[in-house]
Amino acid sequence: MIRFNRRELLATLAAIAAVPAHMFGQDAPAGRGQQQQRDTTPLVPPFEPTGWKTVWLDHLNYQCVDYKKAAAFYATLMGWKVRSDDGKQAVLDIGEDSGGIVIRGGLAAPPPAAITDAGLGANRPKVQAVFDGFAWGIEPWDTDAVKAALEKRGLKPMADHHGADYKAFRVKDPDGFDVAITNGTKALRRKTSANAKLPAPAPFEPTGWHTLYLDHISFEVPDYRRSAAFYQALLGWDVRPGNGMQASVQIGSIAGAIIRGNAAARAAGRGTPAPPPPASGITAAIGHISFGIENWNTERVREELKKRDVVYVNREGQREPRPDMTGTLESFHVPDAMGWDLQIGNKIAPSRG
Repeated sequence: MIRFNRRELLATLAAIAAVPAHMFGQDAPAGRGQQQQRDTTPLVPPFEPTGWKTVWLDHLNYQCVDYKKAAAFYATLMGWKVRSDDGKQAVLDIGEDSGGIVIRGGLAAPPPAAITDAGLGANRPKVQAVFDGFAWGIEPWDTDAVKAALEKRGLKPMADHHGADYKAFRVKDPDGFDVAITNGTKALRRKTSANAKLPAPAPFEPTGWHTLYLDHISFEVPDYRRSAAFYQALLGWDVRPGNGMQASVQIGSIAGAIIRGNAAARAAGRGTPAPPPPASGITAAIGHISFGIENWNTERVREELKKRDVVYVNREGQREPRPDMTGTLESFHVPDAMGWDLQIGNKIAPSRG
């Protein structure tokens, strides 16, 4: 038995407390029961805050090699409703309060590995999809005023209006990621039911699950402080103290995010060569997204995923969903139909405290 005197014990405990939370688990946002070393340095806003409030996830942009297969997978597994299919892309409603997703085909180059892919196993499927943009509804909305505010901040807005009542401007964040600012709200965007047919046959028996909440987007960037400050100033996101490599973000009552240092940021922190930049020049990426479903039961969800073979192959060669139990979060990581990492969990509302 190893024995410590009081001084040695206190020193050991202090050293453990100083280790960033990401060293203990893959997902460790503030408020999930893990000890974190707080980054208390104030963020430096890139421009004068707009004063806008994000009130709606209008949509996520997802590109893959087979949009019909991907859309059928999400509709059957997660209960997302198909709103339209024009032969090139499908639009699905994620949930009653969670906006939608545009799933389009035509992906040529696979995305680089995400830092959160660690632990998924060497036998994971080939990744053939990427989330490459998102759109957020804000208040207050005045089309001319929003355009002027974006221009004043040097963001070069591109109009992306559709029909008489949907207004949007697209801009690029500091890493070239596509961001749309819209007038979208639940009332505006859910005027009719989503009842289009599946673009492809259902890949398995429907689960009957309903998605209630976007728990978090894992957003990987070269400089998490710069990105956090940008979204805080532009869209009013609530940034919680980071741990030196990531920050937790609450997006009103509609979603969450973890903005974290990517492979280049971690290489810089270690003093090692950074990976080459992507050919696209876009240095931000979404590593995974965690969605909360209703009526969660951990063992039941595990068995339903195994029954449908929506699993990874773990280090022991077993076909299992990868568990991610962190504080109050209970969840599993699984590959979607395109091999992209999907997280399904029990979080159906913002964390408190």
